[in-house]
Amino acid sequence: MSSITISLLSFSQKHHLERLLPTLMPAAERCGATILMVDNRSRDGSSEFVRTQYPSVQVVSNPLRTGYGGNHNINMRRADSDYFVIMNSDMTVQVDTFEKLAQFMDANPDIGICAPKIVNEDGTIQGLNKRIPTVFDLFARKFLPPWIQRFFQRRLDAYEMRDIGYDHQYDSPLLSGAFMFCRTDLLKRLGGFDESYFLYFEDYDLCRRVQKTHRTVYVPVTEVVHFWERSAHKSHKYALWFMEGAARFFWRWGVKLA
Repeated sequence: MSSITISLLSFSQKHHLERLLPTLMPAAERCGATILMVDNRSRDGSSEFVRTQYPSVQVVSNPLRTGYGGNHNINMRRADSDYFVIMNSDMTVQVDTFEKLAQFMDANPDIGICAPKIVNEDGTIQGLNKRIPTVFDLFARKFLPPWIQRFFQRRLDAYEMRDIGYDHQYDSPLLSGAFMFCRTDLLKRLGGFDESYFLYFEDYDLCRRVQKTHRTVYVPVTEVVHFWERSAHKSHKYALWFMEGAARFFWRWGVKLA
């Protein structure tokens, strides 16, 4: 079987790790995967918890203020494997998740990144596959109240590719950095995530760069549960990071207003 490295981060997210690792460890052991974790300035004992309870996880501490992509890049540079899994800590996985995705990628060398079905805790779909956004799409999703969003529901559903659906495989223009199953050598050639994005849109930027040579594909051969907090809707700080990332993405890849 192809070799796999799984990349985890903790930003004082011990509570997520306590839920994730009991599902992640059997899945990693099943396919012989290595798990790397960067603890970025946690204050909740994340490193101590993982080192004590899960000593096979290779933990390093990053004392610098670093964004999502930059921390995963630390693990990417440590990786020596065929595949590199970028994932959030606020998840649970199935025991055969990595095995199935590796088999799929082995059979499709033209694919650079694939993503599984990502669902909420109640099993409903998270619409994380995306078409290339316009300024209006992002504004409507993040800032319009729900009663106004209803007037644009068909358009917002199309942006999340719900018109195509989530029950079959297809090429997706943009995949979510919440869970990406990637070719390690391709990521290293690209330099991983662009670290000028602190949080948000680094995943979309990576997809666009990957698509210069490879496909980005949604493949629902397995599913993971994502306990999505939607931080940009709840915090001014996260909302500012979101807008900064969007501006950088549009500046690099072109702006379409509506």
